[in-house]
Amino acid sequence: MKRIAILLLLCLLLPFFSGCTSEAEAPPAIPTQNPTPVPVAPVESPIIVLPPELAGTPVTLSASPLTQDNALYLSFEMNARGRQAQIPTAGYPLMLTFFAYNTDQFESGYAPKTASEVRYSGMPYKTRSVHLYSQNILTHTEQVPERGSPAGLFYPGKPYAYGVIIDIRPV
Repeated sequence: MKRIAILLLLCLLLPFFSGCTSEAEAPPAIPTQNPTPVPVAPVESPIIVLPPELAGTPVTLSASPLTQDNALYLSFEMNARGRQAQIPTAGYPLMLTFFAYNTDQFESGYAPKTASEVRYSGMPYKTRSVHLYSQNILTHTEQVPERGSPAGLFYPGKPYAYGVIIDIRPV
């Protein structure tokens, strides 16, 4: 009976010797690296790109969403008054490339810089040829994408950017 009592006592005391009743220490915390989001400046619309020959010429471009057509109605004005020294008497033949795109379809902060970039990007665009003389004010309106374009090119309800790239056309 003495042996049974000693064995029973050992069985009861065994957890105390093995450390099972001690408080478990938490493993050291491994610092997790959370990527810090880098703020990206949103694209400011309108995007207006002028050739160096027309630098400083006032250009305005505004847009009104056309939700029925999934398009933008763009209003353009270029004021050449007071630019006689900058614009030759024969004027400049211009190619205007109007464009609009949803910002979620391109890299954050993307803004096209050339007409070729617009054409090859897949965004909706329209080009117009006009002639600018000194002392005149060019006005033009455009719908981008145009009525009847395939669905899914542009959604005015989503964030978007729009603009015009102005190039001097070779004659």
